[in-house]
Amino acid sequence: METDRSTTYRSSFSQGFFLLFQRGVAFYLIILALGCWAALIGLSHGGAGRFDVVHPDVRFVEAILAVCFPVAALGLWFGVGWGAVIWFIGAGIQIVSHGAYPRIFGEAPFIVALHILLILVYMALWIYRMFIRWH
Repeated sequence: METDRSTTYRSSFSQGFFLLFQRGVAFYLIILALGCWAALIGLSHGGAGRFDVVHPDVRFVEAILAVCFPVAALGLWFGVGWGAVIWFIGAGIQIVSHGAYPRIFGEAPFIVALHILLILVYMALWIYRMFIRWH
């Protein structure tokens, strides 16, 4: 005897908002990744940021971020946990690069502050979702 149970899953507002927030961050990371790739191939700064003419440390970091940010964006877009982990790693690299070594990487206070703000909002939303799941 089979019963026809059409169970529909309905997400809560917090789950929907969290996914929307993740997708917004994913879009931001794609923009950052395009900026990294534009710098690496010489499309920005009049070609002064091209891969073969910049400081070796800048080459290393920009190459990592050019790969890390699109992968993190993909993970965040689909709402999987590894997307946030890769984003935190990439954001940490960028925060340390611009914050600790501004002579090499340049000053980027807006990007650093935005990364920190987005990470704090992400963590607050994640903690809130865990809190309402437990209660």
